[in-house]
Amino acid sequence: MAIPLQITVDARDPRLLANALDARDCYPAGHSRRVSEFSCKVAVALQLPSDELEELRIGALLHDVGKIGVPDSVLQKPGKLTAEEFRLIQLHPEIGRKILQDVNGFAPYLDTVELHHENWDGTGYPRGLRGEETPLAARIVHVADAYDAMTSDRPYRRGMSGAQAVRILESNAGTQFDPAIVEVFSRLARAGEIEPMCD
Repeated sequence: MAIPLQITVDARDPRLLANALDARDCYPAGHSRRVSEFSCKVAVALQLPSDELEELRIGALLHDVGKIGVPDSVLQKPGKLTAEEFRLIQLHPEIGRKILQDVNGFAPYLDTVELHHENWDGTGYPRGLRGEETPLAARIVHVADAYDAMTSDRPYRRGMSGAQAVRILESNAGTQFDPAIVEVFSRLARAGEIEPMCD
């Protein structure tokens, strides 16, 4: 798979990369922005310091940048992916890190980009990290990303309600997701501070 060897981006505005990705992904427009907003609300509730909040904001905006290296035939497929196609999708965190690692100013976001699909129980990818081995920012983005994916319309299915998505997050807390993050996210969602696209 070809990966861009050089990329010129203004590190002061990572929204340019996020917007470029959203324009070719099968998610509705604004996925990266929503994941960033949801993640920041969790971070505020956790009272993270302002510098960590800003790193999380940008890391979340860039979390799916590696999908630039995934073929359109896979990324925009209207139906269920084959096992091989899913393996290609699973490469996007590592591709994202490779794209950004040599870009000046992007080092603080590399772990979030690469590790936002690691699972709490060690069954995620790309490294199979367990629990707090995955950095906090990536664990937060993992929950926010899953919520937006579940509540967004796709060509092959309607998005579910926010309440349904929260129940699924809660049922997978302690296996797929950090239970402490899910607890905070669920509280914010039930309070109306996090609103899904499809409700």
